[in-house]
Amino acid sequence: MHESGPVPSRIGWTAVGRGGRILAGAASIAAGLVLLAVAAGGGAEQQIAGLPDAGPLTRWGLPLVRFLYDLCAVGTVGTLLAAAVLAPAGSPERPACARAAGRWASGWAVTVVLSYLLTVSDVLARPVADLLAAPDLLAAGLSVVQARVLPLVLAVVVAAAVATRVPRLPAAIPLVLAVLAIVPVAYVGHAASAADHDIALSGLMTHLVTVSLWTGGLGAVLVHFRRSADLPLVLRRFSTIALCCFAGVAVSGVAAAWARLDDPAHLWRSPYGWFLLAKTAALGVLALFGRAHRRRTVAHVADRGVRNVFTRLAVGELVVMGVAMALAVGLSRTPPPPARGGGHDGLLEYDLAPFTPAGLLTEIRPDPLVLLLLALLAAGYLTGVRRAGSWPAGRTLAWFAGLALAGLVLLGGVGGYARAMLSAQALQLTVLAIAVPLLLCLGAPLTLAARVTTASSQYGALAARPPRRPTALLAVLPIAYMIAFPLLYRTGWLQWALSRHGPHLLTAALFLAGGLVVFWMLAGADPLPSRISRRVRAALCGSLATVLLVMGVFLLAGPPVAGDWFSVAARPAGRRP
Repeated sequence: MHESGPVPSRIGWTAVGRGGRILAGAASIAAGLVLLAVAAGGGAEQQIAGLPDAGPLTRWGLPLVRFLYDLCAVGTVGTLLAAAVLAPAGSPERPACARAAGRWASGWAVTVVLSYLLTVSDVLARPVADLLAAPDLLAAGLSVVQARVLPLVLAVVVAAAVATRVPRLPAAIPLVLAVLAIVPVAYVGHAASAADHDIALSGLMTHLVTVSLWTGGLGAVLVHFRRSADLPLVLRRFSTIALCCFAGVAVSGVAAAWARLDDPAHLWRSPYGWFLLAKTAALGVLALFGRAHRRRTVAHVADRGVRNVFTRLAVGELVVMGVAMALAVGLSRTPPPPARGGGHDGLLEYDLAPFTPAGLLTEIRPDPLVLLLLALLAAGYLTGVRRAGSWPAGRTLAWFAGLALAGLVLLGGVGGYARAMLSAQALQLTVLAIAVPLLLCLGAPLTLAARVTTASSQYGALAARPPRRPTALLAVLPIAYMIAFPLLYRTGWLQWALSRHGPHLLTAALFLAGGLVVFWMLAGADPLPSRISRRVRAALCGSLATVLLVMGVFLLAGPPVAGDWFSVAARPAGRRP
């Protein structure tokens, strides 16, 4: 990487120097551990004579390529996090991180292609040379579940790599693309066969994203900022993110183990459990590293001697993270113990009791992703209230009532029955699109953020007044929000959203986001970029009420909506849509 100007923290190859060599050595150690993990998990067992064999290149190359895939994904996400969030505005390291992210993304794209080739070779039990000589066999790999998502991942990764090269494009856009590219592989892992598929899938998605942000962010801080004058601010920012990621890794790991192991004895009686215990031990070691960072480096890193301590601690932490990644590769090659329950309940991909009114409150679906997001919003608001000194109790009550209501319809019986019953789905969507946004907006989070943050705060002024000319955007978003209701129920969108846990969460998030924009304008608790008259607010409120009334009448008296889906999804447990 190259920078212009007399900057003390130049990140050329010679500047990376010792840190780059240490990181390369740590990656080499972790790659060696991949081989040990695969051997321990049975990935290198001798093949039975007479059976088809993909060959040693696939048997040993696939786990190594998967490790490099993970490494490049982590490097891409981490450097983009540094460019978009960690580096202060105007920092010379910000463009350097963006350029480095483009190179990481290019390497990630190469490993995606190699992963596809080796995965198809492994599943079809054909050597790589045979596949390359037979393009038809290689194209048939799209029917292989483990390889089906890789073309999608490749497309998103290439888009992220191109986005890093677009001048003046906010770094948050390629960061979002890189995070999205991590998610699809969760659909073809062990989570796909878990009895509680939705919880296992959500836990794995949370685990992949938080690990990538945590590990990649630390690597980016070490390589790009260890000699920078901005290191004290960057390290404070990353410390907060790392703490949140640690909580995400721990919670998602517990959820994954709960979904895949129906007997605690499997932890010490199966190879899968041994890998989980080893990863838990690695997480405990990382917790000790984090504690050492907070006590010894974060507050005093401006001192040169403390910087050296930070470098040593960070390198040691990255080595442990590399070990954990190697264990994750071994875990992916190790089948979990068979579940006694025999799988999930039909199309829902999880077991759900027959419907009763009390079940709307007693049924619990502890989705780790939703839990962590709600906890993060609650903790952030409480921190702001504490720093504000005096804050209206009604605002606080409205905010936490909104979070509680969101948790009720997402994590309780309503969330479970929403994919099997049209009435529960409509109730969940109405609450998430109307009641929850209204309560959250009445909590005035932007006003609170403006009161407790300034330009010199850790993340700057979080609620700086928006520009004066987003009037067109404020007009378009409410219209799109209201059009989304008929689109959901009059197209195939609803059935697609109900078919998988990921699309279901995405649909809920879109309607929640649209509701937040609309009720931000209607509630008037937070400042708007431009003044909206009472007449415009009344027109918006009337239009929204009309759309909801028409859709309610349509659902009650109109033709069946997604009737094929609800009749089949409800049938295994004797429920009626």
